Amino acid sequence: MSEQKAEFSSVPDGLRETYRSTHYNVLEPAPFTLRIGKPSQDLASLYRDHDVSSAAFLTAWNPYSEPAEQHENELAQSKLERRLAGCALRMLRGIGTDVSGLWPGEPSVLALGVSRDRASRLGNEFRQNAIVWIGADHIPELVFLR
Repeated sequence: MSEQKAEFSSVPDGLRETYRSTHYNVLEPAPFTLRIGKPSQDLASLYRDHDVSSAAFLTAWNPYSEPAEQHENELAQSKLERRLAGCALRMLRGIGTDVSGLWPGEPSVLALGVSRDRASRLGNEFRQNAIVWIGADHIPELVFLR
């Protein structure tokens, strides 16, 4: 399944489609792109290298998809990263890119080994509409939080 909770989501259809088509770019150690519903061999390799079976692509930018000032976004992202570091989770830098170009890229992190529940709680804490969750099958899926 590549999407969860969409049928109950208050997120407008157009925005859900933007999330579905976004390129979730992992920037390190070697760049690769996660796509919703498409298995990722690059991620499978990371899982093996770090002995994990899950990950989440997370951001704290633009809560509820409402544009925020850059300094507010940077502070929120820094807080998210401190939270993940406090959980002893390995993070890799990323950026979510809207392929239509309507939304600017959002700095993000790929958190390796995070549970789906914890990733969802963090998404809610940082007022995100959705997170990208990837389980042991290496297939990114959207999990709508509202």
